[in-house]
Formats: sequence, C-alpha cells, structure tokens
Amino acid sequence: MGPFLQRSGSFLFVTGRFFHVLFTLRGIMLRAKLFTPTACVATVVFLASSVSTAVPQPARAQPSAPTITQSGSPQVSLSLHDALTLALANNLSYQSALADERSAEARVLQARAKLYPDVSADYSYVHTQSAASFLIPVPSAGGPPQLKNFQFSANNTNNVGATLQYALYAGGAIQAAIGQAAAGLAASVDQVAATRDTVIRDTTSAYFRLVQTSRAADIAAQAVTVAAQNQTTSQTLYRAGTAARADVLRQDVTLANARVQAIQTRNASELANAALANLLNINLASTITPTERLDAQAPAYVLDALLRTSKARPELAAAQAAVAIAESALKLARAGSLPAVSLSVQDASSKPNFLNVPQPQLSETLAVTWRLFDGGLTRGRVAEASASIDKAKIDLAQLSNGVDLEVREAYLNYTAARAQVDAARTAQESARENLRVSQIRYRAGVGTALELSDALLSSTQAQGQYIGALTGLRVALVDVQRAAGLLAGS
Repeated sequence: MGPFLQRSGSFLFVTGRFFHVLFTLRGIMLRAKLFTPTACVATVVFLASSVSTAVPQPARAQPSAPTITQSGSPQVSLSLHDALTLALANNLSYQSALADERSAEARVLQARAKLYPDVSADYSYVHTQSAASFLIPVPSAGGPPQLKNFQFSANNTNNVGATLQYALYAGGAIQAAIGQAAAGLAASVDQVAATRDTVIRDTTSAYFRLVQTSRAADIAAQAVTVAAQNQTTSQTLYRAGTAARADVLRQDVTLANARVQAIQTRNASELANAALANLLNINLASTITPTERLDAQAPAYVLDALLRTSKARPELAAAQAAVAIAESALKLARAGSLPAVSLSVQDASSKPNFLNVPQPQLSETLAVTWRLFDGGLTRGRVAEASASIDKAKIDLAQLSNGVDLEVREAYLNYTAARAQVDAARTAQESARENLRVSQIRYRAGVGTALELSDALLSSTQAQGQYIGALTGLRVALVDVQRAAGLLAGS
C-alpha cells in the first residue's frame, strides 16, 4: 500500500474537487425546469474542464525546424558553418529523431495519467411512446366507483451521471510503466543527440567531398588547357621539321584523355553537389558553391583521451536506457501476479419531465481484484522480460566494444591522413617542377613528347592526390571527433 499512501494527498484533493463539481451539477438540475440535451452537454463540458484543471500538465518542448525547399536551380554559397546549420534545421533523419522524441514525451504523459483519478460524465435522453400507468377505482358521489388512470413513468426522461474511478494499488504496475516511458524518453533524447552527431559528420564529409571534386574538376580543366598548348607546340615543331609526326599524335592522345578526365571529374562534382543537397534537404538541382578553405590546422589527439571521452557518447547512453526499459518491463510483468485495489464513486440522477423531481443515486465501490490463475501468462511475460534484460545488456556490451574499436580506427586513420598531406604536398611540388622543366626541354628540342605527356599526367595526378589528401584529413578529423563524442559543441 506504499504507493497509495504516497498519492493520498493528490487523491483527496481531486476527490474533493470532484464532489464540489458534482453538487454544483445537482444544483443546476434542481433549478432547471426542463433538462434539455443542449444544457446537458454544456454541463458535461463544465465538469470535464473543471476536473482537468486539477491535474498538472508537464511542460513540453517542441524543437521543430521549418522545411526549406528551393525551387528552380538557385546558386547557393555556403560555408561549412552555414551547411551544418541548414542540415540541423532541415535534415529529414534529424527531424525524424525529433519526432520520435516528441512521441516519447507523449508516452510519459500517458503513463503518468494513471496516477490521477479518472472522472467521466454521461447523459442520456429516453423517449417512450406510452407512459406506464395503472387503474385504481375511485369512489364517486352518488354512483359506483370510477376507474382512474394513474401514471408512474414519463414519456421523456433525462438521465445524468458522473463517475470517479481511482486505482489505489496496482502492484507497482503504474510506477513500472512510468519508469519504462521515462527510460524510453531518455533513450529518444540520446538518439536525437546521436543523430545530430551523425548529421554533422555526414554533412562535413559531403561538404569537403564537394570541395575535392570541384577542385579536381578545375585541375582537370587546367590539364586540358595545358594539353592543348602542348599539342599546339608539337604541331608547330612538326611544321618546322624538328618534331616527328608521332609526337603530334602523342599530344593528340594526351589531349583526348585530358578531355575525358575533365568530363569524369565534372560529373563527380555534380554528383557530390547533389549528395550534399540531399543531406541539406534542398532542391537537388541547386548549385552549391563551398566557401570553406580545404587546408586547415589539424589538432593533435591522444588515443587514451579519446577513449575516455567516447564513454559519454549518446549511443551508449541510449543503450543503457534500453536496459532500464527492459528492467521496468520486468516489474510491469511481475505486477500481473499482485492484487489491484480500486475505488469508484458514482452519482446518477433520473429526471422525469412530467414530475420535475430528480431521483439521485449515489454509490461507492471499493474493489479488490487478484488474478489467482492465468494459465502461465504472467510467468511467460516475466520470462520474456528477463530475457529482454539479458539481451539489452549484451547489446550494450557489444556497442561499447564497437565504440572502442571505432575510436581506435578513426585515430589511426587520422594519424595516417596527417602524414599523407605532407607527402602529397611534396609530391605535388616535385611534379609541378618536373612539368615545367619538361615543357622547356620539349620547346628547346631536347625533350620528347612521351616525356612531356608523362610529366603532365604526373602533375595532374599529384595535384589531385594533394587535394584528396587535404579532403581525407578533414574527413578523418570529423570522423575521429564523431567517434570520440567531441561533436556536442559543434
């Protein structure tokens, strides 16, 4: 009876409010000459609104963001900060997680409603074709008794009632349901945080992929220009008799390959543009121009520190909440073998129109229900809930190991990406210088067309590798921050 004693104060307050409204309702009935359906509906609304004010409503936050849809093919210039802001306001996965959080808040509200009495009001209007009556002989002056018709019912009857029901003790089922809903809400909140980190990571990666492909398309376009210049040079030397026809054909092939490469990189850039627009939930035909610098200072991290911070990741908190949900479900299942005590207070009045005299009927019922045998249903539910707890704990352990492995992998990839940038920068400088020397040698007639084509290809590849290394570093940085749970302040 512990829960009953704890809730006795709230029960007495709501019960007193109920009887106050009940007597007010009866006074209205006694003063009314004709109890019409319209008046009854108004009274029922008054009763419901009066009782609802006695139950406190928890505050509810609704973090919603408007959906931004752009028509046509607009030009959009975005910094990384702008892209992240737009993604968090517009991304469909993030909006879905927020909707799940609001649903979890509503389930908590539903579970807490069981702590308060249930008050209802009802009304019915009954019309009979003929009223019930009986004949009684009545003496008459100077003659035999006359039969007189006496009615004891009415053709039209109004019935109004009000009922208060309150669960005094439910074996802990209500508290278990509230705990289950609260743990579900905590899991939803953590899932929103996890989805937010995922959106930040995916948007950052897609943003710099677009930067990379855009730069690669520019490099490819420059390679076409250089290849066309080399072709012109070879044709001039051929006409002057200082170059062979094979040199001209070699430069033609190089120019054709450079044009194919330019088409491929341009297509890759357009696809990266559409992928980023999809994450931002804007028109996929939008042309996004990134304004963020690709090169940035890469902070140094220590693996042990990353492993410690990863323990606070929202996915782990959600998995821990799943264990709490399973434990609450076990308590809820065990409550099925305990008795339930409830109190019901009902007041009903029938008002015949022809007499205008109400017939009040007030009743109180204290009921105890105990299911002694259910064919093993409760035992099966308890066994299922126990197994769910074991599975939730296993899932938590697996996720913890997975997070540990993810942090280690992201850290090693980040370390390699930092080294790759230095190597790609050196290779780019070397390839650029080699191309410059090869062009001078070819114009002077001491170099070959094959040497020039190879130098151009090497320079183009080195520039692409350097851009790719810078992009890989930025992606590796957000990956290691995501794995370690360091994106909360982004």
